[in-house]
Amino acid sequence: MNEPKRLHKLYILFPFISAMKSVIPVIILLIIKGVNWSEFPWYDYAAAVVLVTLPFILYGWFRWRKFSYTLQADRIVLRRGIFVREEKSIFFSRIHSIQTQQPLIQRIFRLAQLKIETPGGNAEADGLLPALAIAEAEQVEQWLYQKRSEAARSDQAVVFPEGSVEQVDVETPEGPEKREVPPFVSELPVQREQLLRLSAGRLFAGALTTMNLPLVVVFGAGVYSFADDLLPDHFYESLVEQAGQLPAIWWLGLVPVMFLLAWILSAVLFTIKYAGFTVEQEGGNIAIVSGLLDRKKHVFSPGKVQAVEVKEGLLRQPFGYAEVEIYVLTSETEKKMMLHPLLPMRDVNELLGRIVPQFELQLTAVRPPARARWLFLRWKLLVAAVLGTAGTVFLGPIGALLFLLLPLCAVWGYGCFKDEGLSIRGKQLMLRHRAISRSTALMRRPHVVTVDTVATSGQRKRSLLTVRARLMVNRGGWKATFMEQEHVSVVKDWMRQASTSV
Repeated sequence: MNEPKRLHKLYILFPFISAMKSVIPVIILLIIKGVNWSEFPWYDYAAAVVLVTLPFILYGWFRWRKFSYTLQADRIVLRRGIFVREEKSIFFSRIHSIQTQQPLIQRIFRLAQLKIETPGGNAEADGLLPALAIAEAEQVEQWLYQKRSEAARSDQAVVFPEGSVEQVDVETPEGPEKREVPPFVSELPVQREQLLRLSAGRLFAGALTTMNLPLVVVFGAGVYSFADDLLPDHFYESLVEQAGQLPAIWWLGLVPVMFLLAWILSAVLFTIKYAGFTVEQEGGNIAIVSGLLDRKKHVFSPGKVQAVEVKEGLLRQPFGYAEVEIYVLTSETEKKMMLHPLLPMRDVNELLGRIVPQFELQLTAVRPPARARWLFLRWKLLVAAVLGTAGTVFLGPIGALLFLLLPLCAVWGYGCFKDEGLSIRGKQLMLRHRAISRSTALMRRPHVVTVDTVATSGQRKRSLLTVRARLMVNRGGWKATFMEQEHVSVVKDWMRQASTSV
């Protein structure tokens, strides 16, 4: 049995650093407010530093001292807790995935954290080693994957096709503590092959072809919260009052400027989030590494990929480019990973063939009939007409320019009609749908949980249906709207075919 191992000693500083993240904004606020720091003698500052620092350092030391992990014959055992001791055993055969991550604190100290996930676990992972040297984290990760593979082969070796279990003589030790464990070697032979690496320029170009609105919203909320503490009182009231005095033409000109700034900001944030994007093959697994400040490494088996989604944005589709994402089954209910941010459509199948060869992008075989065209247009034209009317009433001739949305919405609706469709080839179902961007989802039959159909009154009059396929990794599912009933029946028959192979 291996001896218990401890985390890196820099883990002692983690509680203090976490506390300082809350204190630093207060210090900045006091500096801006013009506090006279010379009023206090130096020993008051020294005493304050000691009183603030010492408890957190002592707490960090006790937490580091009481945290250990042990690699045994069939499990990894984590022990932690100062007042309440917790011991968690994670058997190798139950490990679903191991993720190596480097949040900002770990990157500063050149450390890494290891997340051990099991089926049915929570988003915080079942086992977490928060501070390991990078080399040690890689060694533990390789060790766990090796032992998990051995456990999986052992389970398969004793099960016959009929489902009966082979009766074998196994020498049972007196207890898990007396099992012999191979020494924890410093180097485990793992073959690595780089499948894809994207430069910062390629990432930025990919980000410019789409609007990553969630990133902008999160960043803007953080800036607003921080500025609210720093700016003078009644600043926002004064700003709104002055803005209300601007003519309407200024507001119309401000909209594209704000959109442009948000677009550039989203591209910068996207590039930082995915900096150093690399896809590697490690033995039989695929590893995706990305992130500048918060570096993450996701390792998964290609067989656990349940769906592939190809997204063609408005700025990408005319030039034949798309973003490729994969949905992987992990201990979290849903796990979506970017596989490529900007890829020519002609190269999608080549990329899938190298990483997830069970998926293949194919042509849309079935499209909505001509009688469904009006269903794609009606609501879009109605909204454009309402906006044009409201703009004319409240803004006069300038607001009447909103009627220009009518031809744009007509083109949009017709594009949705032309892009909708589905296709079935073997065990793969493809659904294509357009909201703003065109999305093509590829899924395998063993992973499809349900196939639902919906028909509104307008659809029923035209004998049309909307079909939606749901997976465990994406409960919202993907859909194709206003399809012929006979084509939806083909999807249901495809789903009824008993199959368990991928």
